[in-house]
Amino acid sequence: MPSAGRPADKRRAARSSAAACLCAFALGGCALYHARPLDQSATPADASTLVQAAQQVTAPRLAPLPIPPQGPWTDLQLADIAIVANPDLKALRAQADVADAQVFAAGLLPDPQIGIGVDDPDGSGVVNAYTLNAGFDIAALLTRHSRVAAARANAEQVRRDIAWQEWLAANQVRLLARRYQFLERQHDIAAHAADAAEKLLALTQTAVDQHNAKLDDLALRRVAVLDARAREGGLTRDAETSRQQLNQAVGVAPDVRLPIVDAAALHDPSTLDAAVLEKQALADRLDLAALRAGYASQEAAVRGEILQQYPLPTLTLARARDTTPVYTKGAALNFSLPLWNRNRGGIAVAMATREQLHAEYAARVFDAQASIAAQVESLKQIAAQRQALDAQLEKLRDEMRPLEQASQRRDVALVTFETARAALLDKEIASAALAQAQSEGEIALAIDVGALVWK
Repeated sequence: MPSAGRPADKRRAARSSAAACLCAFALGGCALYHARPLDQSATPADASTLVQAAQQVTAPRLAPLPIPPQGPWTDLQLADIAIVANPDLKALRAQADVADAQVFAAGLLPDPQIGIGVDDPDGSGVVNAYTLNAGFDIAALLTRHSRVAAARANAEQVRRDIAWQEWLAANQVRLLARRYQFLERQHDIAAHAADAAEKLLALTQTAVDQHNAKLDDLALRRVAVLDARAREGGLTRDAETSRQQLNQAVGVAPDVRLPIVDAAALHDPSTLDAAVLEKQALADRLDLAALRAGYASQEAAVRGEILQQYPLPTLTLARARDTTPVYTKGAALNFSLPLWNRNRGGIAVAMATREQLHAEYAARVFDAQASIAAQVESLKQIAAQRQALDAQLEKLRDEMRPLEQASQRRDVALVTFETARAALLDKEIASAALAQAQSEGEIALAIDVGALVWK
């Protein structure tokens, strides 16, 4: 009859089975590696394909707007499209997932440490010795609250930073859309002015041929034509550059012609109160909110570093058998003796970083307030200049009508009328340039305040 297995063999088999099951359980929860190759064929999207996604935009300070699929679009609708389509913003939003993963990681406790040892003696009459111990870092449990608080505040800072970048990108699109439109208007006026200069040159040439004008006048007219065509060409280049920049900001191909609604009417800046807008900026600016969240994160980091100066223990439980065999069991607490280090270096770095963030926040608030005050004053000055110029232009246009009729009746020389018309066109270009400056200034003020100033 075969003899039954010895109890010691059964115990060893049971321990081996338990260890195998424990290893299998631990490995079963491990993540697996999967390669993620880079996309080498990314191409800009067509604007019409982005409209449906833009309807669901959740960018702060910009409400979702109904967007007609084929346009035309206002600057605010273009801003919604850009937030969805801009590739830089897409990459930036991925940072939020990283920050959330860091919050998850900060909340995890370290795994217990398991140690197993076996000694095989050379002598007879003795048995194998073994040791089995399990340890846990209690310090990680005591500092978990500070780590999680710091990670959550950091995640909030990242989200606020992303929202601020979306706000900047949206308003950059609005600014470029308005700039492109006003440059197109100036270009149209400049083209008319260049045509008028050409006509005036032809009239002067005829007068010179009839000995009714001097060659000096002809030379001046020719120089005026060259200047007018140069200005027209410069505005053409500026308008095309703005269009290309707008396409890039929206996230569409360079050859796409975005259908844009005429720029919004200019507003009266005389009612603006810089002090009220500065207070609004403190509440609405997302970059300031991000800095406050970053400061809160650093406050939690300071608390965590201060906790690290205390002798936080590591608990170890042990079970052993020597070669006699004698079984023992016990526990141990390991901790550092705070004599020289006491984590003074970590505390010093954390406090210095907190002081740096404190100074950065104060500087950002000062810059925001100064920029708002300067922008409000600039808008008021530009509006006053534009209104004064437009008032004179209106009078000049009224005076041009009878002058044109007189030139048609030949009561006034055609050269005189064309000279006056060229001067009028020059002033209209100046008025359009002031209107562009005021329109762009309204966008700049919205950026400084962190919210739409005019709804």
